[in-house]
Amino acid sequence: MASTVPAATTWPGRRRRWLFAAYAAFGVVIFVAFLIATFPYDDSISSILAPFKLKLIYQSQRISPPLGAKLEHVRLVSVANSPDQLLIESPDLTLAPTLGSLFLGRPGISVYADLFGGTAEAIMRQRSGVTALDFDLNGLSLSQSGLLRQLGATLSGKVSATGHAELRNPSIPDATGHFTLDGENVALQIVNGFPSLRLGTVTGTLTLDHGIITLDRLRAHGADLELNAAGTIQLAPDLPDSALAIHLSLKPAAIAINHFAIFLNLLPHPPASGPYLVQGRLAAPSIN
Repeated sequence: MASTVPAATTWPGRRRRWLFAAYAAFGVVIFVAFLIATFPYDDSISSILAPFKLKLIYQSQRISPPLGAKLEHVRLVSVANSPDQLLIESPDLTLAPTLGSLFLGRPGISVYADLFGGTAEAIMRQRSGVTALDFDLNGLSLSQSGLLRQLGATLSGKVSATGHAELRNPSIPDATGHFTLDGENVALQIVNGFPSLRLGTVTGTLTLDHGIITLDRLRAHGADLELNAAGTIQLAPDLPDSALAIHLSLKPAAIAINHFAIFLNLLPHPPASGPYLVQGRLAAPSIN
């Protein structure tokens, strides 16, 4: 006949196991909290940005539960030349260590920021001299981008993008990456005083390899025209000097033919006759 153990004799054992599990969980929480509280955010982000001659400047820092730190009034600047050049500015930015950086000693940090009226998320990891970057940009306002204004472009609308890149050193030719682009309500103002050219929905895929950006299936579909583009951009250390070699097809709508007739007449041939070759410097391209 099978014997049974009285409940009174099993309860102390169960209680000890529960207490042990509770102490262990509490210890893990304390350990992780200690790691988070003492995580060297400044050193980590500086070690990742320094090889690319970039620096993060902020006014204040506070804890951001449950994991990370929030920086306020943040500026990303290039220190390659003097004086420093402002690249990006954000009201606040949240940093959090990756699991690999917490437990394996592998430099890595995740970033979340309000940027150009939208949001930007990125994870940066370092291993064997390579900085791996995964990013997700959502709803960025093109009109707030200082870089586009430097290139002489007056754009409006929202753009989102996702991608991955591997940066082996500050030299652009050693970088690789793959990106997808998705824009909405995009418009381009060619000359002040003229109506904006409504590009509408813009989608495309871009690949970066050995300093060359390859445009694949870049398309725009808007009220004024349909556009298809494919080709390459050879990046230069000074971005406006980058070299273009892009084949561009245009199909203007009737309303655009009326509004932009003066510009269409400046093209080397009517849009219906075939694609154009856009080449030369990014800041001053020629169309053939």
